[in-house]
Amino acid sequence: MLFRQAPARIAARVCGVDTTLALAMHEWITSTAPDKGERPVAFAEGAAPACFALVQIAVIKPAMFWAAIVAIPSFPVFLALRWF
Repeated sequence: MLFRQAPARIAARVCGVDTTLALAMHEWITSTAPDKGERPVAFAEGAAPACFALVQIAVIKPAMFWAAIVAIPSFPVFLALRWF
């Protein structure tokens, strides 16, 4: 269960959104209920849209999400190794 929540928690930390909101986004995206309705208003205010996009990428294309999470911090290391 914690592994499934990891992308939402990472997206919340990266975007500066409350973890419960990111977990609610993950729950809404993965819900299979036919009466899911439109996206809640709370997902469209402040930094929430960026977090929603990250959570959606994590659900739809998990390999791309994890590759980006690994690549972003490693880029400065590769630059430093290249220059020295």
